[in-house]
Amino acid sequence: MTEGLFIACIVIICVVALSLAVWLIVSLAKSKREGDAGRIVVVDDTAYVLVRVGEKAVRAELAPREEAAPAPAPEPAPAPEPQPEPEPAPAPVAEAVAEPEITETDTEGMVMLRRNETVPYPEAYERLSPIEQRCVDEILEYAESKEGAKKVINDKAASVYYGKKLLIRILLRRGKITARLTVQNNDFIAYTDKEGLNIKEKPVDVRVEAPETIEHIKGIIDITYNDFAEERARREEEKRAARREARRLKREAEKRAEEEAAAAGEQAAAEAAASDAEPTEQA
Repeated sequence: MTEGLFIACIVIICVVALSLAVWLIVSLAKSKREGDAGRIVVVDDTAYVLVRVGEKAVRAELAPREEAAPAPAPEPAPAPEPQPEPEPAPAPVAEAVAEPEITETDTEGMVMLRRNETVPYPEAYERLSPIEQRCVDEILEYAESKEGAKKVINDKAASVYYGKKLLIRILLRRGKITARLTVQNNDFIAYTDKEGLNIKEKPVDVRVEAPETIEHIKGIIDITYNDFAEERARREEEKRAARREARRLKREAEKRAEEEAAAAGEQAAAEAAASDAEPTEQA
């Protein structure tokens, strides 16, 4: 009996301690959320005021720093004229609805967020060093030298295609050179073609950080180009085989049609001969 009472006391103590710990964590989280209310967050030069969940969002405007302009001189009062009865003044707007104004000095506790700047590829290329530009040119020239390859440059990247297949794509992001390569498995491609599955393999990104990386990229380009050429040859052979099979089936169908027509003609001739022979026998 004493041992059971001891165990029950221990369980009660553990439950109470756990409840206190949970209450403390919830209280700290709640106080943190309440402390963030009113904090300023700036996203791309647009300021927002953090509010509690369920409250109306408030947008703040960044006020530029301006010098105080002198107050305009008061104009002379015009001669008094009879005025109509004054209309009732509109109700004052609640201060909570007004958007707070932030000056350049009110930056304490402010969170500044800014999206990454998107620079067009030609401009990003001009920002590269001469060594980096030579690396990019060497990679693109090597890929473009492959038979049937074609280079395409737009605002996003410089790409080299073999037919509709991407051989390599050069991306310039934050001053870094990234080579995007397509490494495919021809057995996988043949299986998806046979089963009619629209599944594409993900490209591989290689960061060009040193001139030594160029040789590795060239080796991957060779592997990719050979795989693309092998896949194209397989598909062309399959198309030729399909055309040969279609011609064979057509010849067989034409031959069966001729045989059926000949048989039908022979049967018609036999029936005509039989019909001609019947009046002679009756005579």
